[in-house]
Amino acid sequence: MAKDDVRDAKRQLGEEGEEGEGPYERKDVSYFQYYSLLSHQAQMLQDAVRTSAYQRAIMSNAPEWFREKVVIDVGAGNGILSIFSVQAGAKKVYAVEASNMVQRLQHLVDAANKEVSCDAPNEWLSGKIKPVHAKMEDVTSKDHLDGNQHCDTLISECLGVLLVHERMCESFLDARDRFLKPGGAIFPSAGTICLAPMEDKLVWDEVATKARFWDNRNFYGIDMTPFSEAAWDEAFSSPVVGCFGPLILLSPSNDYDIDFATISRENLMRFEMPLDFEINQTAVVHGLAGWFDLHFVPPASSSSASRKLSSSDANGDETMATELDGDDIAGLKKPGPSAEEAYGGLSGHASAFEPSTSTNVDQLTAASALETLTSAAAGSQSTTYMSTSPYSTPTHWQQVRFLFREPLAVNKGQRIQGKILCEVNEFRSYTLNGVVSINGTDDALLTRKCHWRLDRQVYSWTSASPASQ
Repeated sequence: MAKDDVRDAKRQLGEEGEEGEGPYERKDVSYFQYYSLLSHQAQMLQDAVRTSAYQRAIMSNAPEWFREKVVIDVGAGNGILSIFSVQAGAKKVYAVEASNMVQRLQHLVDAANKEVSCDAPNEWLSGKIKPVHAKMEDVTSKDHLDGNQHCDTLISECLGVLLVHERMCESFLDARDRFLKPGGAIFPSAGTICLAPMEDKLVWDEVATKARFWDNRNFYGIDMTPFSEAAWDEAFSSPVVGCFGPLILLSPSNDYDIDFATISRENLMRFEMPLDFEINQTAVVHGLAGWFDLHFVPPASSSSASRKLSSSDANGDETMATELDGDDIAGLKKPGPSAEEAYGGLSGHASAFEPSTSTNVDQLTAASALETLTSAAAGSQSTTYMSTSPYSTPTHWQQVRFLFREPLAVNKGQRIQGKILCEVNEFRSYTLNGVVSINGTDDALLTRKCHWRLDRQVYSWTSASPASQ
């Protein structure tokens, strides 16, 4: 093949990644190749909590923010949010996707347009969706949006572990700043990062055991200890992703709200989370547990909702994806004296995320579509809330544990105070540096300095024992 042909082939495969020579840079190739896999797309679609929450948010706000509107779907993937938008009556949806999954979406669109199949599956999509193969930051009105300078509504599933991993939220904000019309709608409207101290000896021991290998002084006659310090640092700087039960938590969470409608890109790239927990029982703190909540608040309700989002002790809702009237957006329940009692017998042990079967998804889709379309026909707007907390049904995001290298013993009623600085890194993720201490003391024995790399996630399916009561 000629050099130009080779280059064109690499572009099609997503292998040519130099800046200016393809839809993304070389360092992002593996990321976008991962999202080109239908198997990964299926995992996300089969997360019924995620998919139904987005469907509910779109359909329940159809009259005001989707019907006869121009919509941009940022990071469209397989196009499910674009398709929901058409179901809600969108005039035109621009499905922006940098990975080669856009080719699969184009095939679906072509089929609906009768360009491939005379049967025309999903014929109702005909002429409604335009797949755009580009990074959001490279999209222009002239080249990609048929000359449209603004859109009425932005939608995106731009989320990763702890909300911000993968850094797709920055692309969401880029679309907001360049294309969303004044007063337009953005879904999701906000996200909440939640952190709480935890007691989880099983997982801490699991990680420590891996690090201890490098403490070996006679491995085939070799002293491995020169590797030891780096091994321990590496092990405990790696967040542990997996589901866990609520009974390992030692305090209500501290919550950090990110308002996608107003936050600047710069403030998303570097932010600090203050920490102040009151410990509810004597225990050993092995680290911090993390998860996120998501809010879909239409602009007309944003002022009242933002006041409620500022609550620092909301800890989840009994339902995962609930449709709430404006003033009920923060109807979240604090964990009571017995988490098992307060959450309807939910076990303190973690249950793994299990993809929904196609039958269940069909039933859920039919039921939620009927309910939300009925609401839409009545002309009502509503807000939708979704949680990935350990109090709620597991999702494919699961939760995350940030372990201390040295656990911290605490007594009931003491406070753990400190802060975590979150800064973007070059690996489509964040580096977290924190310091916590008992009652804000400067005593080195009661203080823990922490460093975590959100891009260096490891996974654990260990079911943590509940904290002692």
